[in-house]
This record gives sequence, structure tokens and C-alpha cells, in this order.
Amino acid sequence: MRNLTLVIALFISTISFSQIDAEHLEIGDAAPLITGTDQFDNKINSSKILEGNKIILIFYRGNWCPHCRKHLKTLQENLKALNEKGYAVVVVTPEKVEKTKETAEKFGSTFSILHDADNTIMNNYKVAFEVNEKSVPNYFSATQKKLAEYNAENNNVLPVPATYIINKKGEIEFVHYDPNYSNRFDVTELLK
Repeated sequence: MRNLTLVIALFISTISFSQIDAEHLEIGDAAPLITGTDQFDNKINSSKILEGNKIILIFYRGNWCPHCRKHLKTLQENLKALNEKGYAVVVVTPEKVEKTKETAEKFGSTFSILHDADNTIMNNYKVAFEVNEKSVPNYFSATQKKLAEYNAENNNVLPVPATYIINKKGEIEFVHYDPNYSNRFDVTELLK
């Protein structure tokens, strides 16, 4: 039964990759300000971070997503090396604050995870999309159940799991934006 479930999940992930195909921010664009409070109750302000570091900004759907869990694990495993290369990491999610804390505990995450109140950051970076039967046709009801559990009340929005690198001038210098939720930027590429 477990193998059958895995095969079905793989099949769904390959046929349902077109969640959204919207205009998004590009290399050279000014990066919108990122503010919020992370899972450690630290106030985050991207303009302050950029005084000393570049920012790797990652959007993830929730710790209910196996691709997100794998991505966050790889990020944590390489965090020290990324910091040594001058990158600060900020992760943004629509998950409730208590879920961001749960995620950090689960993965031993020491990078900042921000609950995106009112989807402000996701909208500013043009990665937000409404979950409906058109945007998530093959597993809509299962996703709705996860959003009801993990997101703030009546928040039926997810991000395309994008990665942006913001330079010290506040400009976007790298974009990985792929509507296929299973394709993520491999942060180890920055360490080569």
C-alpha cells in the first residue's frame, strides 16, 4: 500500500506542475522590503540585513509539503557555509506563527522563518496564488484540508516556491521561479 501511495504521489506531482504561471519579479528589479517577526521573535527588516549581507529569500508552502521539508533540511545543512559566503537566509511562508515554530523545531532550523501576515510579502514578490480547483486540479481537497490546518483562518493562498537572491544594493540578482512545486533551487550551487 505504501508503494502504491508513493507511485500515485509521484504521478500527481508530474502531471500537476502548472499551479500558476504569473508575472514575477526579475533580475535587476528592486527587491520589495521584507519585514516581520521570525519564529524566534526577532524583528526582521531586509534593509538592515542588506547592510552587511546578501539575502537568500525562499518561499515555501508549509511543513506539510515533502518537497518543502527536503528543501528546508538542505538549507539548514548548508546554512553555516552560506553565512560564511555572506548570505543571510530569510524564509517566508503562509503558515501560522505556531506552525513556523513547529517547523523550526522539527528541522532544527536556525534561519529566520516569517509568517507572511496577510500574504504581503508573497504578493509583493508576485509569488502568491489562490488555491482552487484550477490552480491545484489533482489534489485540491487534500490541499484545502492542509491549508485549513496550517494557514491563518480563511487564507487559501500558497506561494510558488521561489528563491530570490537580493544584493546589498537591494536589487534582485538571481531568481528561481518555477510553477512546478517539486523543482527547487539547490542552494549548494552557491557554494561551488
